[in-house]
Amino acid sequence: MTEFNKRYLEFCKPFIDAIKEVYSTMMGTEINPQKPTFKDGKKSYGDYSSIMGINGTYEGGSVQKKFKGSLVLSWPEESYLKAASAMLMEEFTEFNDEISDVGMEIANITMGNAKKILSEAGYLIEMSIPTSVHGKNHEIKAQEKVVTITTPLECKFGTFYIELSYEDYEA
Repeated sequence: MTEFNKRYLEFCKPFIDAIKEVYSTMMGTEINPQKPTFKDGKKSYGDYSSIMGINGTYEGGSVQKKFKGSLVLSWPEESYLKAASAMLMEEFTEFNDEISDVGMEIANITMGNAKKILSEAGYLIEMSIPTSVHGKNHEIKAQEKVVTITTPLECKFGTFYIELSYEDYEA
């Protein structure tokens, strides 16, 4: 396994653990991650997506590298409505302004929890403000030449998806 692949796996695991914690603590459900795959192209995995850019520096041993990437959480409509209902403790049967920020809040909490774990492993992360996209068949294009992994996450609300991209670069 190359140094990059090892760091990429080390980078992804805290995000999976963080989203599992968010769903367990805030919504009372457990998440079962499925087999991750490489994302190719601009396929969308849901009807509602929250996106956060990630920039920072990795400092481990004698290695110091700048990195960039992104976190994307995507929900099919039914999964999003159920997650928003559980989080806000009120039943929602259609998307509206009241629940439009739920996905971004989940992404923000997930990022904050993962950032804490990653900082202990030498990743100094600069967080961005989450944005969202919603609508049937929206597209989120994978960054060219950047490894992007998509992992389906199953829970009692249905399946939703986490995409993580990561790339070292020279400043």
